[in-house]
Amino acid sequence: MDERVAEWRQEGRIFVWRYPKRNKHAGEWHFTGNPAGCRSICDLIDRMAGGKVCHRTMRLGQVTPAISSVPNYGEPKSDRFTTIRIAFEPDAGELTMEEDGERLILTFGNKRLRSLLAAFAEVEVGIGDFGIATSDDRKEKGWWFWWMPWSAGHYEQ
Repeated sequence: MDERVAEWRQEGRIFVWRYPKRNKHAGEWHFTGNPAGCRSICDLIDRMAGGKVCHRTMRLGQVTPAISSVPNYGEPKSDRFTTIRIAFEPDAGELTMEEDGERLILTFGNKRLRSLLAAFAEVEVGIGDFGIATSDDRKEKGWWFWWMPWSAGHYEQ
């Protein structure tokens, strides 16, 4: 593993969830994070860019009702993922997400790296309600990114 990737340490929190399939986007993956968490995952993606196959694991924050209510899709699925393995495979052409018990495995390559990086950079500054393509196949489900809920002018901790 690249030394820069090995030296990376998580800061902040990232949240990942899904909803029962009730509408067009409900069954897809949804993401948000506090500013430190978004900066941290962007830092990791930057360190992986242009390198060899590698991975790191991040702890996931527990999705609260305030977070899952931002999209207004109802109650989320009762998934309780505790970690996410961020896997970089340079030649991977798609963004993929696999479930492995309480762990998720997010895989990306050089082709989708910039869109994933840009999505978390936008969430960091409070932008949300947008999706990114996971592949060139327009029939594939996208991933959705949301702002963190505000409480008295501050991000929820």
